[in-house]
Amino acid sequence: MRKRNIYIIGLLFMVMVFGNTISIFAAEETSTMMCDEGVVNIGDTDADVWDKCGEPNSQSMKEWIYNFDSTFTVIFKEGKVLRILEDQGS
Repeated sequence: MRKRNIYIIGLLFMVMVFGNTISIFAAEETSTMMCDEGVVNIGDTDADVWDKCGEPNSQSMKEWIYNFDSTFTVIFKEGKVLRILEDQGS
């Protein structure tokens, strides 16, 4: 029984890791994002992003998603932009 539980936990871990990896590979990392009120850069605060781009289409504490001509995912760390991913296929 213990061996089966370890197998299930390992399988779930792999699905979580590779599931996120696939979505990241579908997007390109970029250093800026153009919004109606200005350009968002790496290092901008979450307040700067809100002021420049408005309310995101979807958000969590660490990720905000904007759907413009492309879909942009803005990833935050400690309230500042850490990464910007652009998915042109959406």
